Amino acid sequence: MILIYCLAIAAILYFIYKINVYLALGIDTYAINLFPRKELPHEFDDYKNLSEINDLGNYAISLFAKDEKDYLTRYVQIIEISKENTILKAITKTERFDNGGGNSGDNFSNTVFKFDTFGNILDTINYKTSSSNQSEFGNTVLLNKQIVNKELLYYQTWPTDGDKVKKDFIPLNKDFSWNTEEISKYYYNTIVPNSAYLEHFSAWRDSTIHYTKRQSVLFLLDNKWYILYGVSNEITDAIRKRSVDDDKKIKYENLFTDIPSKNIVFKYFHKLEYCSNMAGKTQSNSPYTYYYWNGNAYLDIIFNGETLKVKQEDISLDDYDTKEPSIYDKIEDKRIKMETDAKKKYSFYTHANLKFAFISDDEHNLYLIKNKK
Repeated sequence: MILIYCLAIAAILYFIYKINVYLALGIDTYAINLFPRKELPHEFDDYKNLSEINDLGNYAISLFAKDEKDYLTRYVQIIEISKENTILKAITKTERFDNGGGNSGDNFSNTVFKFDTFGNILDTINYKTSSSNQSEFGNTVLLNKQIVNKELLYYQTWPTDGDKVKKDFIPLNKDFSWNTEEISKYYYNTIVPNSAYLEHFSAWRDSTIHYTKRQSVLFLLDNKWYILYGVSNEITDAIRKRSVDDDKKIKYENLFTDIPSKNIVFKYFHKLEYCSNMAGKTQSNSPYTYYYWNGNAYLDIIFNGETLKVKQEDISLDDYDTKEPSIYDKIEDKRIKMETDAKKKYSFYTHANLKFAFISDDEHNLYLIKNKK
């Protein structure tokens, strides 16, 4: 009788366990969390969130810009103009628009800052962009150390010479007087071998141009921007088939990037809570439960001989799951992935000739690290 009773209890407990795992009820994780967690080693007591740090040895850290969405840190662009000057483009304001009929999105206020060697702002320039490709603001980008609007067809040389005047693209064949042979000869003999950048363009904004003649080419030659109107379908197809490297000797310039591995070191992961959740419940996949630890990560970010001691909260470390195991699904691999993901939450810019740096986190904040002297 006792044996039957024990077997019954065991069967009930196993049944409860299976239901718990299948539905991710959290009974098992609740029990695990009743046990006390390991205390944080004292060597990490002085680690802080990046937003809480304002001093780094000989450097001061301050919030430079913040955005309620992730546009700010996602679209930061930094270009070195010279050994003395650096420019930074950031979205400083986001405004939602809704024109009806599904035409909605965001308009962005962009500011380009020019810095000297010590991180002091020398000058700024502003322009607007939009998530809509039919916006009145056109398509403004930083190319060739210039501010270029590839839709409204103007450019500004302010980054290099301080001139904020909008210079029009130089039009070629705007009156469509060139024949097909002349256009083809100019394209293949002048534009292709000599331009630093070329791109197909449709002049749909210009109502004076018949829709059958809108195919054009934008190109950069001797630091001046041109537009060749009235190109043939053959040239249009040739542009589209060419590789990016062939068409654009000037690449998207941005020195704001992931922090080099030698400058960021993962030090410790402090487990705080054991969690579970259910995933994979679709028509083609069976549901499974996955388990993970939630806690804080502690990292060292090295800048000019100083160490920024950063605490990163709400980090997850996968433990195991109930789906079919894989030979590639190892605990050590999961830890490496967690450490890699934690490091990638920060982006960084610095230069040997400069006395300042920028760093961002995944909270859409951009910080300036600047020499106190």
